[in-house]
Amino acid sequence: MNDIILCLLSGGVAAAVIKSVESLVTWRLNRKAAKEDREEARRDKEEQDAQAAIGQLRRDVSSLRVGEQVILRDRIKYLGKNYIKSGSIDFDDRQDLVDMHRVYHDDLGGNGNLDSLMADVMELPLK
Repeated sequence: MNDIILCLLSGGVAAAVIKSVESLVTWRLNRKAAKEDREEARRDKEEQDAQAAIGQLRRDVSSLRVGEQVILRDRIKYLGKNYIKSGSIDFDDRQDLVDMHRVYHDDLGGNGNLDSLMADVMELPLK
């Protein structure tokens, strides 16, 4: 009889140990999965933040490009009209104006409105 009780108790203890090990393994797996989920969420947030920063940077660069184009257009018009009014232009001043017009027209996508003004400036006699 004692052997039967001992076998039953041993079986019960073994079942309890197995259940405890199973619970421990399940807890560790759930903890690892939760940690991986948090890490993935953090990476997703960083990616979204980076994309937002890139979008803002593109908008900023575009705004600066438009601003630079407006400033160059105004400066070329002002200088060109003054040189035409004076009737001549210095070689270095003409080269500076040509360089500004090239940047305005080619690099910044100017619309060609200053081409006739530049043609008039190019016909001016050099000092």
